[in-house]
Amino acid sequence: MTVGFLTNRCEFAEPRRYSGNGELMMATIGCVLWFSAIVIRLSFSSKPWTLTERLVEAASFLLFAAVPIFFLATPIGAEFAKRVLLRNNGLWFQTLTCLLLGLYISVVKLLALNPTRFSWLKQLDSLIVRNYFPLNVIFFLIGVFVVLRVPFLLLELRDRRIYTKKHQTIATFIRRNGQLILLLMANFLYVSLVNTSLVSTAFEAEYSGYFVGFSYVLIAFLMHLPIVRTTSSDRMMVFDLLLAAACLTSLFWFSRPSFSFGPFISLTLFTIVLVYGTGLGRAHFGYSFAVRKADVLYAAKLILLAVALLVPLAFLFKFAASKTASAFDLTSAGRYALFFLSYAILFSFRVGIFEEMLFRSGLMVFIRDQLQARSPQPWERQQLVLISAIVCSIIFGLCHIGNNPGAGIALSPLQYKAIYALLATLASLFYSLAFGETNRLWASITIHGIVDTTAVLVLGASLVVPF
Repeated sequence: MTVGFLTNRCEFAEPRRYSGNGELMMATIGCVLWFSAIVIRLSFSSKPWTLTERLVEAASFLLFAAVPIFFLATPIGAEFAKRVLLRNNGLWFQTLTCLLLGLYISVVKLLALNPTRFSWLKQLDSLIVRNYFPLNVIFFLIGVFVVLRVPFLLLELRDRRIYTKKHQTIATFIRRNGQLILLLMANFLYVSLVNTSLVSTAFEAEYSGYFVGFSYVLIAFLMHLPIVRTTSSDRMMVFDLLLAAACLTSLFWFSRPSFSFGPFISLTLFTIVLVYGTGLGRAHFGYSFAVRKADVLYAAKLILLAVALLVPLAFLFKFAASKTASAFDLTSAGRYALFFLSYAILFSFRVGIFEEMLFRSGLMVFIRDQLQARSPQPWERQQLVLISAIVCSIIFGLCHIGNNPGAGIALSPLQYKAIYALLATLASLFYSLAFGETNRLWASITIHGIVDTTAVLVLGASLVVPF
């Protein structure tokens, strides 16, 4: 099974340790681009943001998203994660995150910024106790500390000897997992209070908090089953998928209050716990933003192929809007170029980074590791990349089936969902091939951003715009 010129190096099949060359420079460039793109994009908003609001919003993403994501993907960041952030079950990471969140909340509150821009201000007023902002902030920060600590405690189970039923007793279990049990209880209590209106009636009652709190208990239970560790610890196990779920579900804690950068705190947690905590390392997960000439040429080739395939299919299936009108003043070519560039950067960073780390560094790596661990014979490099890419892409497409058509889409909801899943699967093949060839996230992230930007600005597709 080959795809010729698309699968030559297949570095994903046999990851090699990164040299670290140019990674610190790329991290700095990535931070500057992300900050600038947010400021530029908000200047085009139909509801004008003040300069102060734009700078604060951009700074929040710089602090909670760009800096941790990019700098952890450098030799300095890797060393910092291992020597500092993983110590004492992540105590420094949890404490620092809570302190920075408290500082950010205080700055926005003191500057009296517009609650329609920073909607979490109003939500924090009645998060648990109605009309009591300071107390709710304290409750929120305690909740964040707890949910960020739980995955580190779960990580301890990875290399711990599983007791047999003969030797395991309730007293022994509680003694060995006392802190984890207490935090799971606190976790359940916090999300229940926030999302069920048991105390504050400011929000519509809904009971997802119960399910999310219980999901952590279920994850902890499943992690004690020997079946989740049938793969050797030098590869991703089913245990690690559960660990990833425990990290990524923490984004729920930032959905109320609705911090727009919240998912990236979860992604940073995923990076520290999975990439560094398991000891598998950056190369194993393809976690690098180093740009090489060969990778640039390969990415450019895939972008052209992706556009050449996906754009005609979008028109053929009537996935594109009948009219693509802009609500922004883009009268000059320069303004449109700036607008398009800021869209592409933000789609790459705010959607691309999150989805690519989840599906490529998470799911695709897991598929590869399971194929290698469970096959009696070594896989050919091309076959390993292609099968991992295809399976990952099918799952990626199915995960997008929940999207609904927007204005101007001449399709029924069922037709739209089916076509969306198909196009997302095909697009994901390009992202997966880029990751398979280079074993570096930046290539798939860049292609992802450009494909999404083309779909929205050129085709008028109703993708979820990340700002």
